[in-house]
Amino acid sequence: MRIHDKGYKKPLRGRFDAKRVPPLVLLPLFVLPFILPACSLPATLLPEGEAGAIALSISTAGSKTLLPAIDMVPAGYDISGSGPNGRSFSQTTALTSIVIPGLAFGQWTVTVNAKNQAGTLIAQGSATILVSTGVQSPLTIVPIPLQGNGKISLAVTWVASDVQTASIDAQLTPGTGSPIPLSFVVAAGTASCQNVSVPTGYYTLSIRLLDNGLLVMGAVEVVRIVKDQTTAGTFDFTQVNKPGGAIAVSITPLMSEPLTVAMQGQAATLPVGGSMTVAASVAGNVGNVLYVWYINGESRATGSNASPSFTVGSSLPAGVYHLDVTAFTADGKRAGAASAVSRVL
Repeated sequence: MRIHDKGYKKPLRGRFDAKRVPPLVLLPLFVLPFILPACSLPATLLPEGEAGAIALSISTAGSKTLLPAIDMVPAGYDISGSGPNGRSFSQTTALTSIVIPGLAFGQWTVTVNAKNQAGTLIAQGSATILVSTGVQSPLTIVPIPLQGNGKISLAVTWVASDVQTASIDAQLTPGTGSPIPLSFVVAAGTASCQNVSVPTGYYTLSIRLLDNGLLVMGAVEVVRIVKDQTTAGTFDFTQVNKPGGAIAVSITPLMSEPLTVAMQGQAATLPVGGSMTVAASVAGNVGNVLYVWYINGESRATGSNASPSFTVGSSLPAGVYHLDVTAFTADGKRAGAASAVSRVL
């Protein structure tokens, strides 16, 4: 067996990269003569020429921000395998790669248990491979952290006199899936949370201190939950933003500017007995508008947004006619007008 880490040409010599996910990568058959004496040979060796071999390599994963107290760096590996006709092997190594020679040909299931420096099981992985006689079969195994539930313990502190009515809004958000709300017990200047059933994995922890529902302080952490372990954290919010009471003054000038009125449909000339329908409109959203139509200064018709048009001309004798329309808003505070001149010939 020899150390091998994917992506490196030199032996690792027991070094573990805390940012990499642990795979098991296999080596060529020519490494068999250099098997280290630290690994005992399996008990089920076959005569020379009737055995195959498996070469394994292991690399490690790392940690994030808010972590449980347990050491999650693999320091050793228990490797076991079960094969045809009840054959098996068991090896223990601190190295990240190993060659298992002398295996009977057939189907083998290999399991890797990763342990930390204290000997606590922290990760597991397994894979199945077909071993052929005289061939060193490559096998990759990725030990992953134990699956299940862990615990989270959080504490928040602040100066009681700075916060009138305190509350905590907090949640754990996984990389995928729905957020997990966290419930806090709030007292004067302190709050605590104990959640004993959080699925393992990494989460974004967002925690906010509110005063009468207003945000006064908050923080975000990345949290790792490990099976049967407690991840603890304390947040010191002794410096908070004090919103206090305030008056927000908003000034909106209302200058009653004149309405911009437009006319459509008017003709410069009409034959005697002819007619034209003229419509009026007001720019902008000013609500309901009252229109009054005039011919040569005499009021002839009224209308609103629903009927802003006026038909004129069929009863007019030949002559010149000044057509005017005025527009007033419903409250009478804004107005405008438009005019047109037509000749009846």
